[in-house]
Amino acid sequence: MSKNSRLILFIILSISLVFANSRVAFSRPGSVLRTPGSSHFDDSIRHPLFTVGFASEVVNFDLPSGSTSLYLQTKTKNGLHLGLSYTTLSDPRSKEAIDLDENNEFVAPNEIGLHIQQRVYSAGNINIDIGINDIISRDYDGSSEFQSPSIFTVFSSKKDFEKYSIIFNYGFGSGKVGKDPQLQQSEFIQKDQTSIKPYLGISLFTPEIARLKNRINLLFEYDGSGINLGAKIPITDEYSFSFGMINISSFGDFGLRSKVGYDTITILDNAPTVSMGFEMNIPRLNKKNIMINPYASKAATNALLEASSDQQVLYTSEAVAQLSDSLNTIIQSTQSAYDAIADSIRFLTFSLENSNIENTSLMQKIAVLDDSLLQHQNQKLVDIANYNKASLHVSRSLRYLYEGDYNQALIAIDKAIELNPNLAIAYARKGSIYIHLGQVKNASINYNIALKLDPEFDEVREILQALKANQLKSVDLEEKE
Repeated sequence: MSKNSRLILFIILSISLVFANSRVAFSRPGSVLRTPGSSHFDDSIRHPLFTVGFASEVVNFDLPSGSTSLYLQTKTKNGLHLGLSYTTLSDPRSKEAIDLDENNEFVAPNEIGLHIQQRVYSAGNINIDIGINDIISRDYDGSSEFQSPSIFTVFSSKKDFEKYSIIFNYGFGSGKVGKDPQLQQSEFIQKDQTSIKPYLGISLFTPEIARLKNRINLLFEYDGSGINLGAKIPITDEYSFSFGMINISSFGDFGLRSKVGYDTITILDNAPTVSMGFEMNIPRLNKKNIMINPYASKAATNALLEASSDQQVLYTSEAVAQLSDSLNTIIQSTQSAYDAIADSIRFLTFSLENSNIENTSLMQKIAVLDDSLLQHQNQKLVDIANYNKASLHVSRSLRYLYEGDYNQALIAIDKAIELNPNLAIAYARKGSIYIHLGQVKNASINYNIALKLDPEFDEVREILQALKANQLKSVDLEEKE
């Protein structure tokens, strides 16, 4: 392709384009990401004198496709929020057109924007703000022009949930608030800038970071055409970092122009972007920033406060000496408190070690009790089984006793006693067998064992009393059992 052909192609591509989006996330006063929001600051906290920062939206890391905005913002006591931004727009051309532009003839447009937002109603946790954003003067190719401003309304509410806070921002806006496409075609500019579209923004504040006395702000936003996610992360009390992903529903097309086969396409109208920003809060000068020495004289204190209004600092030898003494007192008190805390920590450590030892001992005792309980349960099951078998032999011995087979009756009752040595009826039966065999002494021994095992065995007690009185003769003792 000749040089002239390339120049003609470049001119055609430049004419067919207008500009990429300039509503860079985080660059407008009070914005959630791209859409307007409303702040809910505690009135007891002073706002910074102003905020300065920059933000950038990157469409493609492999091509010069990033919109960058420098901004300055401030807020007055009566709720007026002002902002000024300077934005360099991204290059919307195709990769082929960028490669053909060997002499870097394309100059990205620049914009200077003024942004105004005023609170018109506030009651409880409800705020209503109105504003005009994007009062823009655009400089492109040596000529300047003004763009249509964006008019918007924000309805905002705040809810606190323990250590969390959430702010809902809902509203309507025209112009770039309603829609700010990455690529605007000339026949659609007027239509897009006059349309009014709703938007929704949600800010979730996490619990306070103790070191910073500040909170992370997680952001969700629907800007009328896509969903955006982001976060504002405090670095110190003055500095914060912002990060966002714009139009995440189309994030599969991120960096599409640099991919193989897409060299001729321009930036997409709804191209997804990655947004990053950094800002610094400049604090106000006020008498509250002056540290007052409680031991200084009243005259010295008043002189110091008066001098502070003229940007001067007053030091006296008396004030310095008193301040030194007070600092030494504070240091000594702090050291005493530190020593007390150290002793408490050592005591708690010792107590914790003892508690761990006691806990280990208790766990061992519990394990022993668990084993004993298990053995007891198993023994109980064994005893039940042996009782059933022993009862069978007791019944069998009674049958042999009725049949007069005393030897077999004695063998059967011994098996019953072997299976269950604590069965009182078995010893009573054995005593009856010995009575029938004429062995009164052995009978008396077994009757006493039965009575010891079962002190309420009244029949055995009566038999023993009869034996003692020599009143028991040849009788059938089984009838009394």
